[in-house]
Amino acid sequence: MAPRNLEGLPVELIEAIVGWLDFQDICALRLTGRTVSFKSTNATFRSYFSSKKLQITQASLEQFVRVTRPGQLGLWLQRLTLYDIWDPEPGDTRAEDSDATLKATQLLAQGMENIRDRSPHGGQLSISLQIQPGGDGRREATPEVFHVVMSALGSTGLPVQSLDVFADAYYHHHGSWCSLGFSEITAAFSRGTAVLSTSFRQCKKLCLSMGHCLRGFDFDSETRLPLTYDKARQNTRSLCDLLNLCPTLEELHLVWEYDDVEETSGVVEESLFFNRVAESCEFPSLKKCTLKRTRVSETGLLSFFRKVPGLVHLSIDGMDLYGEGEFDGLFNLLSTAMPDLDSLHLRDLYTDVGAVQFPEEPRKNWWKEKFRPYYGIIRKGPEARRPVVGRTM
Repeated sequence: MAPRNLEGLPVELIEAIVGWLDFQDICALRLTGRTVSFKSTNATFRSYFSSKKLQITQASLEQFVRVTRPGQLGLWLQRLTLYDIWDPEPGDTRAEDSDATLKATQLLAQGMENIRDRSPHGGQLSISLQIQPGGDGRREATPEVFHVVMSALGSTGLPVQSLDVFADAYYHHHGSWCSLGFSEITAAFSRGTAVLSTSFRQCKKLCLSMGHCLRGFDFDSETRLPLTYDKARQNTRSLCDLLNLCPTLEELHLVWEYDDVEETSGVVEESLFFNRVAESCEFPSLKKCTLKRTRVSETGLLSFFRKVPGLVHLSIDGMDLYGEGEFDGLFNLLSTAMPDLDSLHLRDLYTDVGAVQFPEEPRKNWWKEKFRPYYGIIRKGPEARRPVVGRTM
């Protein structure tokens, strides 16, 4: 067999080689010949354009439309982070400018259409939403980003591989809060769900950080006012509607950020959203579940986990059982009804009696951080299915 030179190698092999090289070595490789230079440069640019971060401004969105036109490398985009900058200074009315929001939606939709119709990888996109910088008070800034994205998806039907709504990028403790007011999901669905169902039909991962949507401020008591029960109930229905748009979901990440408000019937309805999810949603393909700072009844907790026997990874970081109840039923399910479980993280579990502790857990499995009064557990492999022994203190 005659020896093959670099220029005769398939494009796929050149791309694989480039993926292992440092920048200086890629430059040297490009000097070996025009054909090799073209193949290696194309691979580098494809990798560069596969993941981008984009601010919700007219200028950046206009550029997004340009780089996703026919023949442009922006069509290789697979992971898109859309963010806005929260400016708490008085007089900042950009978020309230409906014309600017409409223009942003139209431009984002045009770029999504370009990817949907011309992408060489099938047009599926993983989308993450963020607000910058860090700090409290950002729930006021999240609706615009969310509605721009949901409106664009609702008009294009672009297939979504994953959607992260202010969840993975934050720790969700003081100084790193970011969440979407519950009512914003209801508002997004008011425009209809027919096209959105097309977008989310193949969605594999959904991450949501949520909090109460408050309707005003009582200056006499210096407290924020929660929604009525009827509006809160509509919000929990809308959440279930969104989850049910994703029949092939494999990863679910739900975060709840609490507010210091009076515990009315509306507040209880929203904070117990996970009960509604357990009642109304099915996840036949779910493999990974992450829950943070959630509140649920024992009945709702067991109902949910009985329906996901194929779970491979479970992380519960903060959970309050509402009313009387214990976690023993969940611990039993983990060891008897989930044969594929391979990763287990449990921490900050509370009943009405007190905190759940794990006194028999080996030190090597402790999940402990500074300033936390109790340690949790982290198990990997077959150990994840070993019976969990928890005691309420």
